[in-house]
Amino acid sequence: MPDLSVNDPEYVSMDRPGAPAVEAIGRRILDECIAGRGSLFTPESPVWTANNLDELKRTFVDRPDAGGEDFFTKLTQQLADASSDSVQLFAELFTLNVLPLYDYLGETKIDRISKVLAMCSPSVALPSDVGEALNGRVFRGGRAFMSRRWAQIGFLIEFARYFHTLSDDEQDKALADPLHFRDVVRASPGPSEPAQRQALMYLAFPRFFLPIVSATDRRAIRDGFAVNHLGRPAGDVDIDLHDINEAVMAEAGGPVDFYTSPWKEVWSMPTDAPSPPTDQVQHAWQVYGSNVAGKDMVPVWRTKGIVSLAAKFLRPVDPDIGRDELKGFVEEDYRSSGYAARQVKVDEFYSFLVRMNPGDLIVSISQGRAYFGTVTGDAEFTHSDDDRSNLRRPVKWETQSHPVVDLPMELSSRLNGQSEVVDLTGQIDSIQELLGHQPATTPASGLNIPDANGDLAARLHVPEDWLQECIDLLRDRPQLIFYGPPGTGKTYLAKEIARYIAGDSNVKIVQFHPAYSYEDFFEGYRPAELSKGQVGFDLKPGPLRSLVDRAVENPDATFVLIIDEINRGNLAKIFGELYFLLEYRNESIDLMYRSDNAKQFNLPRNVILIGTMNTADRSIALVDAAMRRRFAFLPLHPSESPTNGILRSWLTETDRPREVADLLDELNSLIDDEDFKIGPSYVMREAVYQPGGLDRVWRTAILPLLEEFHYGDRGIDIRSRYGLEAVRRRLDAKTTANSGPETFTDDVDSTDTD
Repeated sequence: MPDLSVNDPEYVSMDRPGAPAVEAIGRRILDECIAGRGSLFTPESPVWTANNLDELKRTFVDRPDAGGEDFFTKLTQQLADASSDSVQLFAELFTLNVLPLYDYLGETKIDRISKVLAMCSPSVALPSDVGEALNGRVFRGGRAFMSRRWAQIGFLIEFARYFHTLSDDEQDKALADPLHFRDVVRASPGPSEPAQRQALMYLAFPRFFLPIVSATDRRAIRDGFAVNHLGRPAGDVDIDLHDINEAVMAEAGGPVDFYTSPWKEVWSMPTDAPSPPTDQVQHAWQVYGSNVAGKDMVPVWRTKGIVSLAAKFLRPVDPDIGRDELKGFVEEDYRSSGYAARQVKVDEFYSFLVRMNPGDLIVSISQGRAYFGTVTGDAEFTHSDDDRSNLRRPVKWETQSHPVVDLPMELSSRLNGQSEVVDLTGQIDSIQELLGHQPATTPASGLNIPDANGDLAARLHVPEDWLQECIDLLRDRPQLIFYGPPGTGKTYLAKEIARYIAGDSNVKIVQFHPAYSYEDFFEGYRPAELSKGQVGFDLKPGPLRSLVDRAVENPDATFVLIIDEINRGNLAKIFGELYFLLEYRNESIDLMYRSDNAKQFNLPRNVILIGTMNTADRSIALVDAAMRRRFAFLPLHPSESPTNGILRSWLTETDRPREVADLLDELNSLIDDEDFKIGPSYVMREAVYQPGGLDRVWRTAILPLLEEFHYGDRGIDIRSRYGLEAVRRRLDAKTTANSGPETFTDDVDSTDTD
């Protein structure tokens, strides 16, 4: 092995633009920061100290944010209480993470590091030499450097802390010997992150470790060149690659790139469609191809083994480009198109370039048949004269196809051709079953809810057959409304039934009112703080949108949204275009606010809506006919089952006097409007059975309702007709011939008169 104790600044291990500047900054971070405890940005003010690293361990590593926000939003929250020095240290760690990446343009790297530095007080500037090095693009990091940045930076924090614990002698050996340094990297605690560990070794010793972080590619290159260039049996991959690279460079007369011809052909062999990495979720996409500028592209795709988009005017862009950056390019490159068309292009290009990955499934329609394939590689631009397919991905197409009319309804309803790229991940189980990738099963309806049982019926004090009817109605049409006068237990029963069929964590409750809107209920733009203290608007989900997103991710679970007082809202205003989906669950629609045109919206079968409606509230009109067609309605009236037996059952179970039920029955016999009869909930509280409790609830809760009922009626004395003592005397008069009911004494002298 040659002497590698000192890195030669003129040595280039691979032919990659900007590699020398990247490697120089990378080694400086090792020598001056990790080992020297100094600073890359402010050498006069060290920040790589044990205290600052420990602080980042507490605020970032030990306090991960698993929420759904983007990396920088979560980072702002995680570092909100961190010192300015620790924030600067994070920015320098971030620099080490993105420094060699080919996946980002230099301006993108600088912008993202500057976002972190903007959190420092006072502000810290990015040195010019570091900025120049960030323009270097050495290797593609792959998805690990995109989706697991939090873990990679966590490893770098742990590595720096671990390096400080080594003796001076151990540190010196690590700084001088690449294999000893590798031992230290492998021994470091923290997330495994093999790609980040390999990148760190390359930056520390670029004369020895090649800038290739994919373990699969490293082995394939070693194996492809071993016979003719190794001169000995293969062994350690890092040592083998170093020796192979030296031999190939001697032949070529300078640095080479193993990812370009003619060297790539030595080790890269065509393979079948890959499976997605174990840490990557497989997605499915429809790409529209049956009529692209008047031509059916699907036969062309299947012949060439590709899928494509027409991107005639789009400049070549990097994989995993940021959405905002892509939007800027589209606005410029397609400026002659209308703003709506430009927005559609942004969504389609972003899905095709960034969200789609090798291993994802592809569906496309041609001549009434659905064709399926698997993405096998990254997106690339071609210089073909065919403007219909100049943005491409390689695809391994299946030989089988299926008539569209025979596809499962939940899949065929999404294949509507309204967008060039449509996310079908919610239907991926159906697609895999069609491809034979999993055993045939009954598709999850999302309504695998249990039957009613005696325990639930006894706890709710309602008949079991009535509960079973509720569940049967939900299975048939997952929208149900309980309606009736106040106090009949509508909301209580809705909540208890929802928890029984879905579990506590999958139930959400909202209450409608006249000011409630679509934006409150589903989604809408709300003021939000943007970068650098500016205020703008973000699309925020409402309770239904949040519940639907969870339901899509968990298709075998059931989710329930309870809408209390549903008739108090302007239903047409609140539901908007969602009205359609309440009746047609298998269809998809465009949304009022579309954050991603590649994702049309449908209401999954495993989302149940249960509403409650107070029929005594005559200030709000009853629900319209369109809503009545979309919900099943179950009455809850005090004189009808199941409500008429709830109170008596509860009194028996709790060993309380049954006279209260008799009094309530007698009161309701005096009320000739079913919608104003008094429900049992008013007298099913502990306080009612304390001294004076029944009289108090009768005076303060029940009589005011009846005063509203008789508002404007002359000659009716509410207390004389409905007062507690008046009702009790009427009840006594009916039972004097017998022993009479058990008497409940309230211990309060009522002033009610007959």
